[in-house]
Amino acid sequence: MDFVGSDIRNKIKELGKLWKSSENQLTVSIDILTSWDTLISEWAKDESMPLIIRKGSSRGQEFTHPSGRKVIISDNTFALWVYRNVLDGKTYNLLELRNKLNNNEIPMVYALTKEDKKKAKYTKTLGKDALSANDAKWKLCHIEPVGMNSRKNIMDLDINKIVMYFKRYANPMNMFILPKEIGGLGEIQEFIDEQRY
Repeated sequence: MDFVGSDIRNKIKELGKLWKSSENQLTVSIDILTSWDTLISEWAKDESMPLIIRKGSSRGQEFTHPSGRKVIISDNTFALWVYRNVLDGKTYNLLELRNKLNNNEIPMVYALTKEDKKKAKYTKTLGKDALSANDAKWKLCHIEPVGMNSRKNIMDLDINKIVMYFKRYANPMNMFILPKEIGGLGEIQEFIDEQRY
């Protein structure tokens, strides 16, 4: 039974349309979005580049999947870093990103305990809120789900599934932001569906 009902769902959809066309949105360059879209696709295909996924445990750690591909665990931090770059109009090539990864210059974790630091290869934290701008705090949301939602060990997951989740997680075409005070709307499908590019 639908306890919400079509009238309320349609109102949520209207709110989604209002936000999509709101003058209060932070401006994002379509050219930069397209550049990152291409970059993430190239990254996913390049087997020498590690895949980064969002998973609840082992943040900052790197694993070697049975396929031979390296997999890095993050929380939402890497996606926040990507979107901050989009807002700033910055893009990179794979060599620059590889160097940044090798030098631990890309934030992968919001925060780490001392115990976590002992296990983590990537320890750069997000630092100040990556999405504070124009005196407002913003919440990063994804359009297609990015959480693995699996208790399976990474080693037991199909590499193609990991690639798919990496592309969803890291591609800013699958992201939008909301002011934190209405951030909960970013969890409602009818609202989310209106945010697609």
